[in-house]
Amino acid sequence: LANSRPIDDSIYNMSQRRGHSFPPPLPSTCDAEPSALYQVVLRHSHYPPILQSNSWTLAVPFKEQHLHRTPSELVGNNYSPQAQGLKMKQLQRRKQAPRQASAKPARSCILPKLSPSQKKNASIYVLGSSHAQPRHRNVSGPSSRPMSPEEQLDIMHKQEEEKKATAAESNDRDLERYMYYISTGVHSSMLTPLPHQHMINIRHLLPPDPEDISKRLQILRADLEEEVKTDYYFSLKKSIVDYILMDTSERQRLSIRSIPCPSPRRVIRAPVPWAASYKAAHIWQSQHLHTVSPMMLLLQDVWLKSFSSLRFVKLEELLSTNLPLQPSEFEEFVQRQCQATRDELIQKWLPHCASLFVTSDEREQVTPVGDQEFFNCVAALMSLQLRSLVIHSLQDLLQFFMLHEEGNDFGDLYDETKYVQAQVLLVKLQVEKSCVAFLPSFNECWEIVHRAFMEIIKSAEKLPRVECSLFPDIKNWYLRTVKPDESLVTDLLYKASEVFQKNTVGAQKYLATYQKYSNLMDNTAQQDMSAFLKTKHSLTEFRLSDLGKEIASLRVTVPLSMFRLDAGKMNEDLCERTGRLKEKVIMFEVEENRELNKG
Repeated sequence: LANSRPIDDSIYNMSQRRGHSFPPPLPSTCDAEPSALYQVVLRHSHYPPILQSNSWTLAVPFKEQHLHRTPSELVGNNYSPQAQGLKMKQLQRRKQAPRQASAKPARSCILPKLSPSQKKNASIYVLGSSHAQPRHRNVSGPSSRPMSPEEQLDIMHKQEEEKKATAAESNDRDLERYMYYISTGVHSSMLTPLPHQHMINIRHLLPPDPEDISKRLQILRADLEEEVKTDYYFSLKKSIVDYILMDTSERQRLSIRSIPCPSPRRVIRAPVPWAASYKAAHIWQSQHLHTVSPMMLLLQDVWLKSFSSLRFVKLEELLSTNLPLQPSEFEEFVQRQCQATRDELIQKWLPHCASLFVTSDEREQVTPVGDQEFFNCVAALMSLQLRSLVIHSLQDLLQFFMLHEEGNDFGDLYDETKYVQAQVLLVKLQVEKSCVAFLPSFNECWEIVHRAFMEIIKSAEKLPRVECSLFPDIKNWYLRTVKPDESLVTDLLYKASEVFQKNTVGAQKYLATYQKYSNLMDNTAQQDMSAFLKTKHSLTEFRLSDLGKEIASLRVTVPLSMFRLDAGKMNEDLCERTGRLKEKVIMFEVEENRELNKG
């Protein structure tokens, strides 16, 4: 029987079960190159593969080749070795009870109607509030003594020693095989390439290249970029190998008992003797701090999207109107725009804000909060939004007048080509009490400008709070807005008055043009003419026609930056007075000739 046994072929057997971890060598008489299959088998006998070479996805562990796992099961089985055998199909799904459509109304108001006596102490439900803490909570429980940094370090050292005692010591062979799988076992083609933006961000951290950059510096920068890429791929490969080696069966198959342990990371927490006061402050803020409520974000979002561009006086419409306007027309224009904006706030903004407190059951769960404090916070936010509207409107109106901040002082000689910009107010010239006067006067014009600023502030007053729409019993609760005596308003008015005063200088100077005609205005010309006609004169001494032509040639309109002077009627009045003098001279000559003819 012994002679009939086959020759022992264990040297040619590749099975690890018989104790051979590598294939037999080739015969010494064979000079041919080993086949590719033989080389693969030889390499795998020394270093079994860690990843599958042929798979639908990249970087699939080799151990999953004989298993059928979903991607979630494939990724998660290493993190919890006790749960490696679990399947997603085996997990019990939570049954959800069918919803009843008739159980709750489709939409409901989350703010119940309360009487004035109940509103002070009642609680209401507000959409999206995160303050679900009870009103009364005992926070003075027993507190443990905070550990010192030395005690925390002792605990960390003890945990590190326990972990080190249970872990096997790594040797050179384990380290060599570990580095082999990092460098060779994971191919770079299986990894995500380094994002191009990362390299751009790294380059932005470097100083800009000088114009005369040396070749040595260019080589150094190229080497550093290559080092970044090498470290990136090395860290990815190491992470994949460490993840696979979390499975003890894979360590045994790959003949790696242990891997190098990373340096321990120690974080020491400072002593916190203020923990009790922190908890008390946290609970108080959860009950009384409403600025972080989602409702405030909704109110702010509505304002920014739909009403932040609103203005009481629209600068674009003011510039596009038919300027200049008479002072009364300018005041009516501002009043119309302010009233239109106020109507839009009352008819659109306030109802929209009130509708946010009405929600359907599909939205977030509502929680109770104190109504008085919550609505005070809502009113404060809406008041700030209203104040921003008033402030921006005042600033826009000031900007409109600041277009003429250089004034209209034209010096010694008036040149109308300097004032080609559209004027704002049309002021008429007239003879009043034997002198030239402005109609309306500059004091009245400033009062109109001042009332325009005050009209903006007045239009934002007495806008009802949101509670007035939600609770019919609440009345006469208004949002706060800008007050006329605030420093912000007084500063704006002061700047506007400075611009206004600069634009009155040129108008006053232009009145000197009519100084030579003062005798026509105070009727001294009439008296002088009567005294002149009492003596005999020749007709050549009367040149009233030249005076009338000179007055008729004066400018009818005088542009002066902010103002435009209308001198048409005044020129006509002076021409009429000159005409009456001329008629008086003519009648005198007619009567004189008549007397001569009788004699």
